[in-house]
Amino acid sequence: MLRKLYQPIQIGPIEVKNRICMPALTLSYADNRRCSQRIIDFYEARAAGGCGLIIVGGIGIDLIGSGTIMPTIESDEYIPGYQKLADACHRHGARVMLQLFHAGRYSFSMLIGGQQSVSASAIRSRYTREEPRALSVEEILGIEEKYAAAAARAKQAGVDGVEIIGAAGYLICQFLSPLVNKRDDEYGGSFENRTRFPREVIEKVRERVGPDFAVTIRVSGSDFVPGSHTNKESAQACRVFEEAGVDAIDVTGGWHETRVPQLPMNVPRGAFTYLAAGIKREVSVPVMASNRITDPRQADKILREGIADMVCIGRAQIADPEWARKGEEGRFEEIRPCVGCIQGCMDLLFSGQPLGCLTNPQAGLEKERALRPASTPKKVVVVGAGPAGLEAACTAARRGHRVTLIEKQNSIGGQLPLAAAPPGRQEFISLLPYYLGQLKKLNVTLKLGKEATVRSLKKRAAEALILATGAEPLLPEIPGIDLPQVCTAWEVLREEVDLGRKVVVIGGGAVGVETALYIAAQGTISAETLKFLLMHEGEDFETLRALCQKGTREVTLIEQLPKLGQDIGVFSRWVLLKEIKFLGVRSLTEAKVKEIRTGEVVYEKDGKELVEPSDSVVLALGSRPVNALGEALTRAGVSFKKIGDCREPAKVIDAIHEGFTTAQEL
Repeated sequence: MLRKLYQPIQIGPIEVKNRICMPALTLSYADNRRCSQRIIDFYEARAAGGCGLIIVGGIGIDLIGSGTIMPTIESDEYIPGYQKLADACHRHGARVMLQLFHAGRYSFSMLIGGQQSVSASAIRSRYTREEPRALSVEEILGIEEKYAAAAARAKQAGVDGVEIIGAAGYLICQFLSPLVNKRDDEYGGSFENRTRFPREVIEKVRERVGPDFAVTIRVSGSDFVPGSHTNKESAQACRVFEEAGVDAIDVTGGWHETRVPQLPMNVPRGAFTYLAAGIKREVSVPVMASNRITDPRQADKILREGIADMVCIGRAQIADPEWARKGEEGRFEEIRPCVGCIQGCMDLLFSGQPLGCLTNPQAGLEKERALRPASTPKKVVVVGAGPAGLEAACTAARRGHRVTLIEKQNSIGGQLPLAAAPPGRQEFISLLPYYLGQLKKLNVTLKLGKEATVRSLKKRAAEALILATGAEPLLPEIPGIDLPQVCTAWEVLREEVDLGRKVVVIGGGAVGVETALYIAAQGTISAETLKFLLMHEGEDFETLRALCQKGTREVTLIEQLPKLGQDIGVFSRWVLLKEIKFLGVRSLTEAKVKEIRTGEVVYEKDGKELVEPSDSVVLALGSRPVNALGEALTRAGVSFKKIGDCREPAKVIDAIHEGFTTAQEL
């Protein structure tokens, strides 16, 4: 039983029915800067799913602080959309707050009509690569008034409160941080002066909305930027915010420009809850913990241990809008997992697309992709139990079709176990128990260890046949590829081969980078061993660091293109490249392999032929569709639909979404 998570909590004047908060997330769903129906549908689904508090945002207070993509509440004309949003969420018993947003020097000039961004001081942003102009005192007071006016409009719209964004490196952070704030007036210099702007914002907002409206602030528990605030300074600032009138403090991680990963799956679950604990010790108002909280049992434990008073469940509720209800009912195995891949949320956003989700094809498309019962249930056969086939089978069954799923291996998952093998990528494996549970619940007939043939499929007389037979490693025409020391990345990740000390990985795309990580990590100490040695002072810090970095292999990664990992999402790529550097992987880019010989790899770089010593050579040069069955079915005149890698090798997100949309159309 979850003893704490589903208890009500008081946030200033409002009672929230449970301790679950959907934190503000950039969605890119706005319609001409308005709260669109797509935003309303997205949040109503989470409210209907049992979430207690939904914080919507960021919501801009002016153009220069939020740009043309984000929704705004800078004038009365924008109020009606938020009224509809509040009504939709209130119907399901959820409380709703708007996060008032100003990016400061994090605003891109191209998104604010070519204007120069503004900040506490004219310090160039490492995030936008642009220099802001310093605000005058008169402009600072004007922005404070905009916050207050926006809060008043939010109250008029019928929401329950506002959250002020003081995290992630945005404008309030820029005033708080001695790294960015170099002012010599009353808004800079001393701690008291640097906290003046956020304090005055809170005070003016509170004065405008009165005591019957919740006001909270989201803070960086630590900026994770050298020279800026640590958890200690953040806690001191939070005492100021409490005195100024906030009803709760929402604690997240660092700035956008930090080099400490905040969200990907290689961040341990709940890794940053210690930041909330550090602030909770210094304040008396409720504190919310954030980042990589994915399981209701984990969330309840955080609350029971007194680390925080509420938990922010963001990406996990993108993955499953019914996360809260399923947790309350103890249906943990039915929660569609967030794997922390960042492919569907941050990678899409940073490439200029609306937010989506790898595991949930309906995220942000709640109405467009709403599942409807099949008008005529069919006998459906799906061949291949990789991610595309699994999603197709489950979606078809949800619509009422009678589904059989055939897989030639003795287990489901296809390439998912390979994706989960490299260090920090193990979350992918959580999809397997989820899908197994869904197959059972939906009465899908699962045939493992059975290879489908034209004859066997004809016998089944399917009314709809879907092939999801996957892909296989692509083997290039390189002299020496048949030597015994040569293997594929798939064989390495399946632990089917033993490697020598000097390993050369050919191919620096996503598979090559992750395989190099997997090999380089072999022989390093585990997190558990590190904690043990640290606790008992078994080794000094430098030795411990070396034990984390240096394994039993020497890995060289050879890539023909100028950069590694060019098929990796922008939000994830820097993390993986940082990790291979940490583990000592040697990278050779713009290098073309010419030949593999016993004990060495011959490659060409800068017009020169060079040699790299090697005991083992690993090929990570992509994959090709497995189409033998499809070709045989075509010759036999059997109609079918190809999905996933057997149609065209792509990412897991593409496979799952294609499986869903194909079954939706049956």
